[in-house]
Amino acid sequence: MIDGPCSTWHRVLPHKTRDNESVTIARAFARQAQLDEAVGYLKPALGSDVVTLRYTLGQDWSGEPAIFFRVVLSEQASRRDQLRSATHQIENAIMQRLQPLEEWGVLPYFSFRSLSEQAALQEEAWA
Repeated sequence: MIDGPCSTWHRVLPHKTRDNESVTIARAFARQAQLDEAVGYLKPALGSDVVTLRYTLGQDWSGEPAIFFRVVLSEQASRRDQLRSATHQIENAIMQRLQPLEEWGVLPYFSFRSLSEQAALQEEAWA
């Protein structure tokens, strides 16, 4: 055997391995193309109060798989006297039709913004 700095690479040292027999991945992550399609079908059903509907997948503050919805509302839906009702209806419609937790394995989070707010901020993620 040749001794030197590169000659020890083939030696196997005893080590413990972790049990990685099964890894659970939320369906939303594993089948993102199907999720995109489902959200695409959902958007028209939400009505004219929803100008745009976007989402990202990630982890929430506790490390759980999550879907973060970004909803741009019409000016009508953004009015103070309409805002609570509009956002509640949109959240309920998404929860019932898409079923983020039950069907996709992700916890849903919602953020809302008015069309005029988006026009002022011009954030691409919301467009």
